[in-house]
Amino acid sequence: MSILRPGGLELTRYALEKAGVKPGSELLDVGCGDGSAAAFARDALSLKVTAIDTDEAAVAATADKGLDARKMDASALDFPSRSFDAVLMECVFTVLDRQEEAFHEAYCMLRPGGALILTDLYRRKPDLDRWHKDYKAAMALFRRPRNHEDCGSGDHLPSPYCQDGALVMDGLYGLLEELDMTAEHFEDRTEDLKAFAGQAILDCGSVEEWFRAHGGPENCPAGLGGDTGYFLLIARKKTDA
Repeated sequence: MSILRPGGLELTRYALEKAGVKPGSELLDVGCGDGSAAAFARDALSLKVTAIDTDEAAVAATADKGLDARKMDASALDFPSRSFDAVLMECVFTVLDRQEEAFHEAYCMLRPGGALILTDLYRRKPDLDRWHKDYKAAMALFRRPRNHEDCGSGDHLPSPYCQDGALVMDGLYGLLEELDMTAEHFEDRTEDLKAFAGQAILDCGSVEEWFRAHGGPENCPAGLGGDTGYFLLIARKKTDA
């Protein structure tokens, strides 16, 4: 269940409005968590929302809000192509196991001219030399020939797009370029991350303790310190795609 969402519902509203998602549009919320953002999009912005998560408790909590919620993996979406006007990924991409496949699936779900909306952690000053080496190694492992024994193994593959748990934007932009999508808006939202971290410290004494109290990992993603930033990105599928 997603628990890291700096900026809260105000950022959700801002992102959807910035992307030009109109009332009545169909939205896919990937990694819906407890369904708060999905319910907000439905109630405050009059969107038709479908929500997915791999966590059964998250799906149940979202369904309890009267939403169409399904247990589904982002890398294997079971919807017809071109079903949605927008796909929302709030603090989801960095924790996906098969990030490239999830992006390809999101692309297929979008109607021509549709928007892919992401908020997540990123490295403001990545070690690009190290990242290029890690990227090549991760992609070689990801695209290696598969054996039948690999099916359902559940092995966690290293991310080609992250460094120490946060995105390297060069990798993300490269993935969007492969899909021929236009990154039309990038916005640094690190102040939202700082506000989240400050409140977590007030509530629980440390960010790590906040994550433990809310069922998250013992080591919070990327430490939420140093050069860890937070961003909003809106990418657009071509109208003739």
